[in-house]
Amino acid sequence: MQLNVRPGAILTGAALYLGVQFWHTMKNRNTWPFCAYNMFNYTLPERWVQMRVVLYAQDGTAVGPTDPWCLLPVEFFRVVSLMDQVFFSGGDHELREEFCRKTLRRINNSPWEDFDEVRAAPKSPTGRPFVALEVYVVEVDRARCDVFDRASVHDPKLLHRHDPEGVTHGTGPVWNRPV
Repeated sequence: MQLNVRPGAILTGAALYLGVQFWHTMKNRNTWPFCAYNMFNYTLPERWVQMRVVLYAQDGTAVGPTDPWCLLPVEFFRVVSLMDQVFFSGGDHELREEFCRKTLRRINNSPWEDFDEVRAAPKSPTGRPFVALEVYVVEVDRARCDVFDRASVHDPKLLHRHDPEGVTHGTGPVWNRPV
C-alpha cells in the first residue's frame, strides 16, 4: 500500500500542529495531546523562602550553608518535598531526629556520586565523619542576594539542630547577609 501525500500537505499539517502547540505554551494551557511544558516555568516574587543545611564533622568543621539537595540520593526536587514533610508539615521532634540520624549514617557509610538530577553526597574537608546537622529556613531576595552564594540570605531561622556530640556549640554558620 502506497500513500500519496503531497509535501505541501505535510508542511501545512506540521505548521498547524506547531501553531497549536505554540498557542498552548504561550497561554499556559494543557489540552491533550498538547502540553504547555510549564513544569519549570514560574515567576518568583521579590522575596521567597528556601531551606539551607549545615553539616558538621566530628572535629567541628562545617560544610555549608548549602541547599539540602545533597542530603539524599534522590532527585533534588524530591529532597525538598521530603524535607518539607519532615520539617514543616510534621512537627514531630522524634521524626526529625530519626531523619537526621539516618541521613548522616547514609552520607558517612554509603556516599553517592552526582548523577543527572541527584546531587552528590557532601564530603567532609577533613575526612572525619559528619555527626551534626542543622536545618534552616531563609529568605532570599532576588535583587540583593547573590544567587551563587548560598549564605547570601535574609533572616535565617534555625528549624532543627541534630547535634548529639555537641560539636556545633550552638553557634550556627556565618551568614553573608545582603546590605
